[in-house]
Amino acid sequence: MVKGKMIFKLVLVLICLFVLAGCGKRERDKAVAEAEKAKAELAKVKTALEEIQKERDQLKQDMAEISEELDSAKSELNAALASQEQLQKQVDELTRQRDTAIAGAKNVQATAERLMSQLKERANQIQELEQSNKNLQVTVQELQNQIELKDEQVGEELFEEQEEQLEEEVVDENSV
Repeated sequence: MVKGKMIFKLVLVLICLFVLAGCGKRERDKAVAEAEKAKAELAKVKTALEEIQKERDQLKQDMAEISEELDSAKSELNAALASQEQLQKQVDELTRQRDTAIAGAKNVQATAERLMSQLKERANQIQELEQSNKNLQVTVQELQNQIELKDEQVGEELFEEQEEQLEEEVVDENSV
């Protein structure tokens, strides 16, 4: 667009020069002055164009850098998303393991409670059996004491009977 304006102005200046070529010196000087002015303006336009082209080139370079940075950022984002996905898988696995461990711990706790209950029952049974054993030992001791008493009584009775028999035999022998 700027180039088009510049060319238009150059063509306008040239037309003016041709038209004025047939005019007098004054007009010719005026035309030369306008041509000089147009040249100066053309130089300004060229300078502005060069500045704009430099800015354009700088913008292209900046765009290329931004594009590289964007690609790098996309790459980092993809890596971060992949890492996040991997971490989420690990979290899911750890959660599953935790839930399994909790369930296992609950089972172990229930088993421990059941075994503790059985242990208490067995302990109570053992206490009852020990008490029964003590009672039986006392009963056995009492029966043994009674047996000993009976044995003594029977022994005394036997002794007395034998003594009586001996006395009878002695009396019988004496009477003969």
